[in-house]
Amino acid sequence: MTAIARPELGELSQLAAQYCRPQASPAATPADFAPSELIRQLDYHGITLLALHHNALPGALATALESRKSMMAANEMLKQAALKELFECFSAAGLERVILFKGTALAYSVYEQPWLRPRSDADCLIDVMQRPEFEACFEQLGYQKLFAMEAELVHYQATYSKALGHGSALNIDLHWQISNRHLLARAFNVDQLLVHANRLPKLSDGIAVPCSTDSLIIAALHRLGHHPGEERLIWLYDIHLLAQSLRSDDWHRLEARVTRKKIAALTLDSLKMSQQLFETPIPESVIERLEKAASKPEPSRLFLQRELKEWQYFWRDLKGLDRAVDRCRAVWQNLFPPADYVRRQMNTRFALWGYLKRGARGCKRVFTG
Repeated sequence: MTAIARPELGELSQLAAQYCRPQASPAATPADFAPSELIRQLDYHGITLLALHHNALPGALATALESRKSMMAANEMLKQAALKELFECFSAAGLERVILFKGTALAYSVYEQPWLRPRSDADCLIDVMQRPEFEACFEQLGYQKLFAMEAELVHYQATYSKALGHGSALNIDLHWQISNRHLLARAFNVDQLLVHANRLPKLSDGIAVPCSTDSLIIAALHRLGHHPGEERLIWLYDIHLLAQSLRSDDWHRLEARVTRKKIAALTLDSLKMSQQLFETPIPESVIERLEKAASKPEPSRLFLQRELKEWQYFWRDLKGLDRAVDRCRAVWQNLFPPADYVRRQMNTRFALWGYLKRGARGCKRVFTG
């Protein structure tokens, strides 16, 4: 997906009003958008099929997108079968401490049809101590581990992929921390999420997903922690749908969780943005109490600074590691990853040349953005 500049609130509001709500009659293509440009915008925001579902697209565009809808629905069936097979394999191996979260979990829990929620992978959270057993299941089912840097304090996840035929593949992001950001990584672990977890009757009763309260908090962390420089409507629409499903006691649990975990400001920002764009029903008393909680010092407020460069986030995020020695190790592991990784990443047989090329590229990013 080609990145675009983070949209202004007015542009987001217009897109949300026109394409994220059921329409009595299709809207005309905006005068300042060619049809291809409109599709590019909708694709970036992840709402193309949502707009089609809401009868919000002009006739010609809607007709052209019907084939995409059919293809995505068929693709979803292939991935659904593969996901069921994977979790059955986990269960047969006695691996019950695993939870499906983020996009795929939401697609099957809060959307009318799973293909309305685009995503490139399915995310699973586990206990790192059981990682070898989970990897054995992936190997048994023919998944391939994708190339990525492996370092203890750099990435808390690995991706496994399996071709499903007809050009489709299922990618699984296996996480042992909820986020790669150190300030957010310990917000939840798998056991905490399993306490209040729900099952997915639309997919399989054997698959656990976070409850709506925890899913909303995770969605807020993902929006600002993982993508602070972007703003995609689908992330906010996730939050809107989740917030709509909460009852009074759910809101109380949310307040308690984010206050205790010192992530009230991030959660509040996402809720307020959802409210602005989608008129999300949020009790005023909840907003007031979250504002009070968010007024206290929270290291995670770093990610509300949306204009920082990635190296600035990286440097300040090191505070999420308790020990100075771990902060030093994290810097070292980022600067000097394993030689095999560098040779492959930089497409060279010589590790030293690879490190030099990688260092030059890093300096360019730091000084030119």
